[in-house]
Amino acid sequence: MIIGYYGVYRSVELSPLRRIVNKKFVVTFILSTLILIISNVNGCFALQYTNYTSNKSQIQFQYPSDWLIKEKANRFEEGSDIDISKNNIAAGKIRIHFINDLLETFGSTNLDSVFTHFYEGHTTDDSKYEYQTLESPSFVNIDGQRTGSFLMTFKQKNEIDPIIGALQYWITFVGNNGYVIDFISTSENYGNPDNIEIRDHFIKSINFLGLNNITDTSGRISSVSTFAE
Repeated sequence: MIIGYYGVYRSVELSPLRRIVNKKFVVTFILSTLILIISNVNGCFALQYTNYTSNKSQIQFQYPSDWLIKEKANRFEEGSDIDISKNNIAAGKIRIHFINDLLETFGSTNLDSVFTHFYEGHTTDDSKYEYQTLESPSFVNIDGQRTGSFLMTFKQKNEIDPIIGALQYWITFVGNNGYVIDFISTSENYGNPDNIEIRDHFIKSINFLGLNNITDTSGRISSVSTFAE
């Protein structure tokens, strides 16, 4: 009788504890489910990228899968060699200019000299626009290549509702060839989270095909390097 009573006593005393444990289990399960759902939702809205190779411009890169890409059919077409955008330039646009004759285009094969003149020529006010430098000229590394870069804004003059935009340039020489790459958008769209990620991802993914068997500063062979994650 004492043992039976003791057993009943223990079961009665442990019942509240079991209820607490069960509640904790339910709460944990719900939280885990919510985390899984949120992760899946974030994954659905995460930017997706597509690989692109241009043998004509000797470059590989990744661009947003929902953006449109257009490459020149021949050198007589106007504009950049490769255009990448999402329907309109205001939201953001990447342009790639491929130069296969540095002397004819720039009059020099010295990157420092060309970059200095390029910056001065693109930031001097003219009759239509006024310019402001937001990030001063500096050198960065793209696929192991020393690359000049700067960020500027431009604003239409003498307009009631002027166009105000942001424009970032990258210019580099690869062997006997050169690249002028830019990202352009309205000022308010330039710094949004998607465009920041797109620019960073695009620049990191670039692989210059003209670097056959040239080892970059990190010791890899650029011509066989993989795309950035």
